[in-house]
Amino acid sequence: MNILHYTIGLPPARRGGSVQYAYDLMRQQSRGNNVYALVCGDTLFRGDVCKVKKSGKDGDVKVYSLSNPLTPTLIYGVSSPAEQHRNVRIDYDNIRNFIVDNEIAVMHIHTLMGLHKDIVKFIKSLGVKIVYTTHDFHGICPHYNLINQNGDLCNEANGKVCALCNLHEPSDRFLRIVNSHLYHLIKKSGIFKILSKPKAKTNAKIEDKSCDYSSDIISDEQIIEYDALLNYYREYFNLVDIFHFNSSQTKDVFQHFIPSARGYVIPVITSGIRDKRKNLTLKDTIVFGFIGSTNEYKGFSILKTVMKELYDNGHHNFKLRVYAGTTESIDPECPNIEYRPPYNYSEVSDVFYNLDCVVVPSKWYETFSLVTLEALGHGRPVIVSDHVGAKDVVRDYKEEYIFSSPDDLKNIITDILNFPKGLQYFNDLILSKEWPFSIEKHSDDIIRMYGQN
Repeated sequence: MNILHYTIGLPPARRGGSVQYAYDLMRQQSRGNNVYALVCGDTLFRGDVCKVKKSGKDGDVKVYSLSNPLTPTLIYGVSSPAEQHRNVRIDYDNIRNFIVDNEIAVMHIHTLMGLHKDIVKFIKSLGVKIVYTTHDFHGICPHYNLINQNGDLCNEANGKVCALCNLHEPSDRFLRIVNSHLYHLIKKSGIFKILSKPKAKTNAKIEDKSCDYSSDIISDEQIIEYDALLNYYREYFNLVDIFHFNSSQTKDVFQHFIPSARGYVIPVITSGIRDKRKNLTLKDTIVFGFIGSTNEYKGFSILKTVMKELYDNGHHNFKLRVYAGTTESIDPECPNIEYRPPYNYSEVSDVFYNLDCVVVPSKWYETFSLVTLEALGHGRPVIVSDHVGAKDVVRDYKEEYIFSSPDDLKNIITDILNFPKGLQYFNDLILSKEWPFSIEKHSDDIIRMYGQN
């Protein structure tokens, strides 16, 4: 089969779970299939035309670049909605030749960022099946994570709501710079930082007096622009033949916003996640771990509050190790919370084997959570919020470790501190079950999915 994957970029220039997943899937599929990678080209210096350019090889994967792309928003919101679907001149002959000459049968899209809808529409018209993996909520939510300006989950998308939420996001110029090859080179050098994210404000209000957030005004023109962007993405999603939902939760969220979305739930995995399960040996101090960003939507503040309350209430037989890209330090509010510096992936097993339990307390609808799968793959129990897509996997082991409120989380951790052998029983369950996850099996599942209607 001849397969084209579109992703924002490849490691090491681009990082993140979705990038690593797409990269590992492509390389695995290239063992027996002809695989092509199309990546978002440079955004700093825009060309006159959008076309596909050959960019070399990565193993057996043939790599191409899309020139004159739209501007990826990365982890930011959208302050200039019209720029996210600006008109560009597309070289359709170039794209037709690329698709036809390489006999592409499937286009597997891992993000809409940078990729013009009209290109996908044209490729579909050539008889190519369009598949989309739901790594995040970009396209449904201009802020990608369905967390509104108040830090709450958002269950609606319209021009008013989105204009309010994205009012103070970085400019398109900022995004073009941080997506550029030049910026990546400077960042990699470590010499200096040329940009930092403008500090977000969360106080805005719509002219409708019923929405009293503060003194900023959302104009009718802005509302119309966000409605147009949302409509653009709805048309985009209508081009997708098969949605690859990475969890049942993600499927539910997508179908709430896009009722026509149809596809299959297949948990994701990367090549580094393998069966490395080991016995858990408990000591007097229970070591919990948090791995990821401390941004509000990841729920770290919930976990920290719970741990501090437990410490203040006399529970001192624990440590919380926080791996969040920070330098080594002790939390000034709770001496049992330790911040650890970043680790290389080659050290991942050392990190997990020195933890007794991993906590994933996400506030947003986390589409999956590779950290959860990584922990289970090392035999480590995991506590997850019911907003984590990987709860599907945790439920197969111990449903009681899925929480829906801070009080639930506090009760689970209190039970562990009072009866640590509960973790031992969880570890025994992990070890007793067959480990069904591997990039090889996953690749086969995805190939079979491509053949479905």
